[in-house]
Amino acid sequence: MADTTTAATPAATPIPASPTARARALLKRPGILLGVLAPFAVYQLATGLGASEMAALAWGAVFPLAAIVVGLARTRHLDAVSAISLASIVIGLGGGLVLRSAEFLLIKDSLVTATIGLAFLGSLFAARPMVFTIGRAQAPERADVFDGRWAEPAFRRALRRMTAVWGATLLAEATARIVLALLIPHGVLLLVSPLVAAAFIGPVALWTMRRRAHLRPGADNR
Repeated sequence: MADTTTAATPAATPIPASPTARARALLKRPGILLGVLAPFAVYQLATGLGASEMAALAWGAVFPLAAIVVGLARTRHLDAVSAISLASIVIGLGGGLVLRSAEFLLIKDSLVTATIGLAFLGSLFAARPMVFTIGRAQAPERADVFDGRWAEPAFRRALRRMTAVWGATLLAEATARIVLALLIPHGVLLLVSPLVAAAFIGPVALWTMRRRAHLRPGADNR
């Protein structure tokens, strides 16, 4: 969603040829190792050694925080996703410690996701939807292009539709993970929660990329 007026993809990022190579490249990313695998491993180890679920989840939250620090050190820029993740960790740890609730630590990400989804849907009643605002902010050098194309009814309709789809998807994903937090063991949830998020977000992300191709000047925006 970074640039809603073009369909370009980063040419500088090499794409591994085989599915196995792509999987290995994915697992080498600090965000995957520290944000998904490490919390699950720490939870299993800590609870196996007799730690409370609250303590195990709190220790596991240190690793996603480390992933944010590593990303910040590499790029020297805190992007929107990292900022949201950081807020989620801080809110979750603070709320979990105050409420002494392991469940709160587990659903903290879903609460943040639901808030973002509501913000997307709420922006449909504003002058310009969230997708437009995000795209314009991430490409300030093209602000004039965004502003000029906003005069096109088809362009406005397409961006409002994308905003509605993203808002509904984020709410649905957050709801699904909260329900799972109440139904399945906490250790299992740590492992499947990223898969649930990918199942919701992945198809919408692919749809968004395809829609971007139709948002180029002269294309059919229906």
